[in-house]
Amino acid sequence: MARPTKAQSVAIAKRRADAVAMRLTGASFQQIADKLGYNSRGAACQDVGRALEASVAEQTRAVEAYREEELQRLDLLMEEAWRVLRRQHVTVSHGRVIRDEGTDEPLLDDGPVLAAIDRVLKIQERRAKFLGLDAPQRHEVVTLDAVDAEIRRLTAELGSGEVGEASSVEATAQPEG
Repeated sequence: MARPTKAQSVAIAKRRADAVAMRLTGASFQQIADKLGYNSRGAACQDVGRALEASVAEQTRAVEAYREEELQRLDLLMEEAWRVLRRQHVTVSHGRVIRDEGTDEPLLDDGPVLAAIDRVLKIQERRAKFLGLDAPQRHEVVTLDAVDAEIRRLTAELGSGEVGEASSVEATAQPEG
């Protein structure tokens, strides 16, 4: 089968777009076939499916491109945070460098280093979340129905004497005081 010409490809894409638009507005595949000149409702269905698959594939490619772009941004931010982290920072007060009285050396300021460490951790956290590297969080959901069921179970247990018997055994085993 020969590849379609550019004009044929454009016509196919237009017909598929029209078929999808009709389907989204509730048209049956037979109505689509009749209106757009498909040989059968099966052919219309197949073309709509192909159009939707192509749309999903295009969206997937766009998401992957965006993901790669975001990862590159995070890399750039990480590089800059590491530069700040490695740099020595001096303490400045009222526009003047503060010096150690004994050595006259500039007093180092750990604040920017600690802030850079925090930023590196935030970038790493974002990257891990973005790539799905963290283990999923487990959550237990307790509903009112579950609480009510447990209350009924415990009430029935109390009514059957099982808990009461254990209590009387404990009471007799305790020495008198």
